[in-house]
Amino acid sequence: MNDANQNSPNNPAQFPNFSAKYPVNAPASSEPPAPPATGGLKSAFKIAIPLVVLVGIVFGITFFTQYTPPEKEEEQTTTATGQPLVFFSSVRVWDPPNLEGEFRNFPLLAPSADPDKSNNPFRFNVQDRIFQGIYEPDPNKNRTAQFWFQNRHPNPVTMQLKRVSCQACSGGQVAAIPPDVTRQILQQAAVGTLPIGAITGLPVGMVEPAAQLGKLEWTYHKFETNPDATYKVPPADPNADKWSAQWGILELQFAVFKEGQKDPLKSEFAMLVEGTEITGMTEFVIHFHGANPFEVTDPIIDAGEIGDLTGDQNYSLIVFSSTRGPNSEFGDFSEPSAVITNPDGTRDQSKFIEVTKIERVADTELTELGQKLLEVGRLPRVQAAYRVTITVRAKVGEARLDIGKLTRTITFTSGNGRQDVALTAKVRGAVWLENDERTQIDLRSFSGAEGTTRVVTLVTRTTGMELAVVGDECYPKSFQYRLEKLPDRGGQGYYRLHLTVPPRRQFGAISNGVVVLEVKGKNPQRMRIPITGNGELRRN
Repeated sequence: MNDANQNSPNNPAQFPNFSAKYPVNAPASSEPPAPPATGGLKSAFKIAIPLVVLVGIVFGITFFTQYTPPEKEEEQTTTATGQPLVFFSSVRVWDPPNLEGEFRNFPLLAPSADPDKSNNPFRFNVQDRIFQGIYEPDPNKNRTAQFWFQNRHPNPVTMQLKRVSCQACSGGQVAAIPPDVTRQILQQAAVGTLPIGAITGLPVGMVEPAAQLGKLEWTYHKFETNPDATYKVPPADPNADKWSAQWGILELQFAVFKEGQKDPLKSEFAMLVEGTEITGMTEFVIHFHGANPFEVTDPIIDAGEIGDLTGDQNYSLIVFSSTRGPNSEFGDFSEPSAVITNPDGTRDQSKFIEVTKIERVADTELTELGQKLLEVGRLPRVQAAYRVTITVRAKVGEARLDIGKLTRTITFTSGNGRQDVALTAKVRGAVWLENDERTQIDLRSFSGAEGTTRVVTLVTRTTGMELAVVGDECYPKSFQYRLEKLPDRGGQGYYRLHLTVPPRRQFGAISNGVVVLEVKGKNPQRMRIPITGNGELRRN
């Protein structure tokens, strides 16, 4: 049995860049819900907890009973343990069902009570499997995590809240399972192991007790209004058969406020076996994530160097959702749309950068994608995903990309979700700065009162190429831009660009500075060179 009455919190993992290991450059309400009014087979499908989830919980009971070292039969009915209540776990964290064993590389997903699962022949905690763990923020919706327990004492047990990490966003309720229901479940579990997941695999004998679990009487407290919330657990029946332990459920509620929220909810309860001196203290930890409706495998694509000879280049990334899919409470993950914008925020419709394909990733590939996310320290839960192809072109027809640094933003939207991807590249063409590593003109710090002048040399690919300043597009307008033709050499042309800041025209950092040049000819091509610098309130 995984008895986790003592725990240590897990630390959230960092999210390193996905392409470092997998390159993309390649093709709550204040009151609990009312229970249903009827029982039987029909009500089993109407209870608040979906039946398929309930099957998993019942399977957990099966697991507890089959893999707990047996006590002596005479002690099962009357002998108290050293703890007021026996909880089978006190940490709740989503355990990825398709990545068995691999969670150990991801600290947030490793239950602290048994991090290597060495005591668990199934290598997982059923209740962790059915715990959602990843949610889109909704401060008005209560999320829940359940902790099953036993009272093995012939006396009632009192539980009292002593500490909780977030009073305003939490609450809790306790229900005792009627002994007859517990007996039916455990006796049926003894017949054989209950399969998890398929409703059709639910033995007939389990349907009625499962329906009864949906009609439990709960004692509920909102911790903000009742910081000393107290619950009472009935005693075990010392005169009953070997199923005499009183079973119950502690359900803790929490709210998810924001995307990226990772701080666990921690609560601590003091417990006392009434009429005795048996006391205990148990801390419960619930790890969960506030997630975006969808994310991208990489927020940045570096297209490297592109030019006339590189041709069209394709880059691939995955847009995926941890919360949305065919069977999600948030709905399916609809195909995202994409908009490409220039650095100034205007829409780029030139087709130099274009999203050329968006295709749904097959469900059979989602597990592998989750594995790759896990290996780079990201949450491995993938409900649905799309593979996106982005094409970068140096020219479209007779038009060519501006020479120099290329920056575009690709914005993906789906439903109420949005993710930006930055695409960068260095565009080579017929002209470049003499120092090929430079991509801008840096005026550094200068006296704003006196101004400054900077001279840089430009090289053309062949001789005879005519270069001119496009004055209307240079900025700031108050600067002076002048080209001087130099003698050709080595089969290349040379120009000298004089950039002058007149006195008292620039104080403070230069914002959005750029000089625009154009190679004249049948198919003109422009070169945009950023300008940086800072005009200080001083004299040279």
